Amino acid sequence: MKTAINGSWVVAWRNGQHQVLEGGTVVYEDNKIVFVGNPNDPACPKADKTIDASGKLVSPGLINLHCIANLDLQPIRMDMPNPPGYNRPPSIIDPDTSHILSDEDLRTSAEFSVVTLLKLGSTSFGAVTTGMTKGFEDPKEEPHALAEASLKYGARAWLGHMYHERCDYTDIGGSLVSKWDSRRGRQGLDHAVEFVKYLKDNGRGLVTGMLFPSQSAKCSDDLLKETMRQAQLLGGAHVRTHFSEYLPEYQEFKSEHPNQTMVEWLQSLGFVGPNVCLTHALYIAGHSSTGADPGRDLEILRDTGTSVCHCPWVFARSGVFMESFSRYVDAGVNVGIGNDSFPPDLIEEMRLGALTNKVVDRSRAAGTVREMYNAATIYGAKALGREDLGRLAPDCTADITVFDLSHLAVGPVDDPMRVLIHTASGRDTDMVIVDGKTVVEQGRVVGVDEEALWAKTQQTFLRYKANWVGLDWAKRSSDELYPPVMPIIRG
Repeated sequence: MKTAINGSWVVAWRNGQHQVLEGGTVVYEDNKIVFVGNPNDPACPKADKTIDASGKLVSPGLINLHCIANLDLQPIRMDMPNPPGYNRPPSIIDPDTSHILSDEDLRTSAEFSVVTLLKLGSTSFGAVTTGMTKGFEDPKEEPHALAEASLKYGARAWLGHMYHERCDYTDIGGSLVSKWDSRRGRQGLDHAVEFVKYLKDNGRGLVTGMLFPSQSAKCSDDLLKETMRQAQLLGGAHVRTHFSEYLPEYQEFKSEHPNQTMVEWLQSLGFVGPNVCLTHALYIAGHSSTGADPGRDLEILRDTGTSVCHCPWVFARSGVFMESFSRYVDAGVNVGIGNDSFPPDLIEEMRLGALTNKVVDRSRAAGTVREMYNAATIYGAKALGREDLGRLAPDCTADITVFDLSHLAVGPVDDPMRVLIHTASGRDTDMVIVDGKTVVEQGRVVGVDEEALWAKTQQTFLRYKANWVGLDWAKRSSDELYPPVMPIIRG
């Protein structure tokens, strides 16, 4: 069946770039786009069904390159000068220690994460789970729960089983202790490989496995090399890691390797290439906090085809910025964008990325709408090896997001792309289509009782927070660890 979406504006892919067609149409059949253009064009095929998207922007589906796909505890630390101590006790390194959420709670967390990603306009996402509450790897149930939720609600996802070799915990006096265990790290990698193979057989073309050594600084050279070897054996599986996201991480590396940058280190290990995405990569040579000249870091990333994922929101909370998004893009580095925290609103993420870029570069011309929108579409698709996504053109996959720009909160529309990024938000998502199937309609996720899911999620979150607080070495209360912004009078 052929379906046409007639929009007030359609973001078409023409002549190697996004172009906006006023009064345009997108026609798709099954899961493929067959026409993008003017509905009066004689070449426009006759549709079996026509969707009126007047006052709406028809966009390629947004690609959330790196998102936290679980209930997120990070926002509870907002406005605090520093984290209130590392809560995790020594028992975290015990392989028999249970996760602080039950299997049922993990399923609720997964459903909530997938539903909110779709509801806010993402059609594809690279999902990772938090290492904050865990030891050396994910509980096996968690990534499987995410796969089940993604397939249930029709989301396109890249999922991985998190692993590393270094586990940090707090001793009885409140001091941070690090334990390395190469056996546990390799065991985690084995589980991750099993999960990739499982999704190859069971992901239905929508859910794909990836390898996720959670943080490069928590992995030995051998584990990173073995990860790349296994990725090659898996047919070039996507690989990602949190990389150079904290200044102490960079400083520790330089104290041990004064004549080498962290990017040069990864290159020496072979942990670079078109299937690799470095999440954050903030403190590279040339960042003002490093005191280092720019060197060749950006050239190495560009020449090896290694992607970077920028997540401005989570770091802006701590007053930290990339220096700068435009600098990476201008150097030819493929930079996508993602939400490494809640909420998974990629429109808000693009807006903040644009504004912080302008502040850092002290230029109105930096952090442009074009750069940010490309990051959420074509650059994200390139990072995932799926250039049939992130663009509306014949023969591309029918992943489409429709945004409603026809209401007072958005305001009058001059340039719909500027309005989308600088006035609208993910809450203006009207329709989402993934693989030719409508998964969000009139702003609601198909088949979901959203009110019931929220109530269930709220109870799960309260248990999650209570269990996390219960791990505190000093036995502080929740209000002592995370005081409310204003006094809350509880009846």
